[in-house]
Amino acid sequence: MNRFLISAGTLRQTLDENAICVLRAIMSDPVNGTADITGSQIIPGALDINLDEEGSDHSGDLPHTNLSPDALAVLLGSLGITENSDVVIYDNRGMFTAPRLWWMLKAAGHDKVAVLDGGWPAWQSAGYPDSGAAPHSGNALYNPSSPSRKWFVNAEEVSNALSQDIQIIDARSEARFYGEVEEPRQGLRRGHMPGAFNLPFQCVLDNGRFKSPEALRQIFADKGIDLDKPIICSCGSGVTACITGMAALLCGATDVSVYDGAWAEWGANSHFPVEVK
Repeated sequence: MNRFLISAGTLRQTLDENAICVLRAIMSDPVNGTADITGSQIIPGALDINLDEEGSDHSGDLPHTNLSPDALAVLLGSLGITENSDVVIYDNRGMFTAPRLWWMLKAAGHDKVAVLDGGWPAWQSAGYPDSGAAPHSGNALYNPSSPSRKWFVNAEEVSNALSQDIQIIDARSEARFYGEVEEPRQGLRRGHMPGAFNLPFQCVLDNGRFKSPEALRQIFADKGIDLDKPIICSCGSGVTACITGMAALLCGATDVSVYDGAWAEWGANSHFPVEVK
């Protein structure tokens, strides 16, 4: 597998030949609250991490705050994963929650992790099996390490970025970005961060797979985004921002981070500036 993505065919072959840890990132629909599928669509050997539950830090008010490295280490260890494990992450929708879990592992210093391009639909369309049940996991000791760079930023860092040559990309829909509709989470202001670029996460995907690097570069260029400059990605709660962030990395960008609090934090705090045009 490469640093970012693995195909269904390569994963199937790898599962047959090597020890690989497969994780499924699940999360309820953020708009209508429909629970994610858990009892099926299971790649053999896959174990679930629920971003609405154990996969996020719930000590504050935000829905999907990143776990501390130690907390993530405990969670991964409980699933039998160590810092040396080869990990592949997928989700049921194709490409939705898997990049968020990938981003979390990278922030904990985990190198050998990739996302299944196309997720479960790609696996299913290739004719590969649904195991129908999650396996029993064994405990392991996971030792997190310091990542080579910063993967997440906080509200203060985003606020400071507004006056610097740092680009902010908002992965929410155009209607939400321009404040034309109410936010799905109650109590949030409409609009976007001053100077932000709007790039809805769906624009970088094609049927649940990332578009080619060439196509992605053109999309960023058309939006006026310079991939050689620092980028901070945001969205509603820090999940789909990881899709646009991964798209930038696939194009060769190197300074890409995700605003963990996202609009769930920024839109709720009247001290942070907002634009609607």
